[in-house]
Amino acid sequence: MAKTLGTKVVLIASATEMSDYHNSAFIAFVAGFAKGPVPLWFLRKWLYPPVPHDGDGRARFAPYGLRKVEAILLENGFSESDVAVVHPEDLKTFVGPDTKVVGISTMDPTGMGYVSKTYSSLIGGGEPMNSIEFRELAMHPSIRKYRPKVVVVGFGSWQLERKKLIEKYGLDCVLIG
Repeated sequence: MAKTLGTKVVLIASATEMSDYHNSAFIAFVAGFAKGPVPLWFLRKWLYPPVPHDGDGRARFAPYGLRKVEAILLENGFSESDVAVVHPEDLKTFVGPDTKVVGISTMDPTGMGYVSKTYSSLIGGGEPMNSIEFRELAMHPSIRKYRPKVVVVGFGSWQLERKKLIEKYGLDCVLIG
């Protein structure tokens, strides 16, 4: 399947949620650490590299909830060219003028989860990587340019209940529960 700019439905999670962390349960905790002086490109390459993707940029692995939504859409009239589950690095390839919805799955979008609060406090304070990566995703230039509806779901969506955050990130819908 060829790359398609403007897939109708793009399903995604932040870079910290779309990595296998080199199959290390210990390295996975870095998502809750404060960023510090380390550049994002370094962290994304060495600590939480992107999941592999197929030839057209679709993610081979993704959070279970995204795969469930993808399956439901495919079972109910959407074609494989209409729906794509992608890593944030490939978002610009799939979001375009024909994109209607970007669905974001999140576990800890503002770094308020127990692990993020604990580790970012213990390791020098500052904003946790989960929060930084969610913001980078929600404010991605392709989403800002083409303005599809942005729907956020997942265990951490409760963190986005405040109207101020919904407006800041340009979200259209936050599903809780």
